[in-house]
Amino acid sequence: MKTYGLLGKQLLHSLSPEIHRELGNFRYELFQLEEDELDSFFEKREFAGLNVTTPYKERAVKYCDELSDNAKRIGCVDTITVDENGKLRGANTEYDGFLYTVQKSGIEVEGKKVVILGNGGSAHTVEAAITTLGAKEIIIASENGNVNFSNIYDLHPDANVIINTTETGMYPNNGERIINIKRFSDLCGAIDLIYNPRRTRLICDAEDMDIPNIDGLSMLVAQAYMTECKFGIIESDINLMMKTYKTMSDRRKNIMFVGMPGSGKTTNATVVAAKLARPCIDVDKIIEMKAGMPVAQIVRAYGEKYYRELETEALRKITRNGGQVISTDSGVVLSLENQYYIRQNGYVVYLHRPLDELKSNGVPLIRNREALERVLKEREPLYKFLADITVEVTDNAETTVSEVIERMGFKETPQTF
Repeated sequence: MKTYGLLGKQLLHSLSPEIHRELGNFRYELFQLEEDELDSFFEKREFAGLNVTTPYKERAVKYCDELSDNAKRIGCVDTITVDENGKLRGANTEYDGFLYTVQKSGIEVEGKKVVILGNGGSAHTVEAAITTLGAKEIIIASENGNVNFSNIYDLHPDANVIINTTETGMYPNNGERIINIKRFSDLCGAIDLIYNPRRTRLICDAEDMDIPNIDGLSMLVAQAYMTECKFGIIESDINLMMKTYKTMSDRRKNIMFVGMPGSGKTTNATVVAAKLARPCIDVDKIIEMKAGMPVAQIVRAYGEKYYRELETEALRKITRNGGQVISTDSGVVLSLENQYYIRQNGYVVYLHRPLDELKSNGVPLIRNREALERVLKEREPLYKFLADITVEVTDNAETTVSEVIERMGFKETPQTF
């Protein structure tokens, strides 16, 4: 039986098979090919339908017998169906997926000056969609173009919306920043087509600026949904698309616990992980394993600065992946670098507990109430800034955990024995 799948060059970290399974297609696989393999692949036609991704969206056009109007206009194909006569029909579902993403984001494009970062197939699709939405001016910035990532600040400081179509900042190169959008004073929206990690530097910068923003997952899911409708696997059902988006979004999130020493981060993280059937990671335990000694001993022997360096390195590696429950040290939020790592795939839970109820025995650096008050004054604003939710901790871990799970909108995983 012929299968469906995604055609591309580097597909190791693609979420597409997982998304298409959620949409009901269990015959979807990855076709990772080099350029010199394309002719043979299309000549054999041993597939029932395809999605096409970078760098083959434009090259795929020549293999199609027919093209949709959008595919002709944009000059690239991301979806190929096979009709009853074996002919290949090329379409551009990314176009509609992007329109859905803009609508979902609430970003106003009509009458705005829009900067598109990148000049590949996705950039052409975005340009066509933004034109349809009535953008006043569209600027294409590329690495070596007349408008590039260095001179964009001087040439177009009045940009209103910025859209990243490049792979800068995509897993496994998390944390890379293509431009600093904080240098655009008139910015009112940011879109990043990257979906892994959940928040790129660009998205975090937009959140810091308090402007509407959205990542690429909604576009990816919408495109997959439209593809499966074309494949004939599913009938039109917007609720299925929305359910799939929530499932994929939740699955990618790390549940990050932050808060004061003794607030119950480790205890509650352990229980949440068990209820959601997720791995539980204590950052301090990772540090201790690497250093071969307890945290308190690390601090005494080498100082807090060295401990914080180990913490940042551990956090950088741990948070690149999603789907985990992570307990952190109370001071993890002090570093700007750490704040990004916490946010990149994180759903952040601030566990709040009155000072008198904190159980700080054995926690490094905290000696007395006066010191505790100083720590709270320094760190609480950062906990609140990073937090997606704040939860009041009780002595009953089950009560606290139930509130965390309920407010996140997650469902507990049934236990089997």
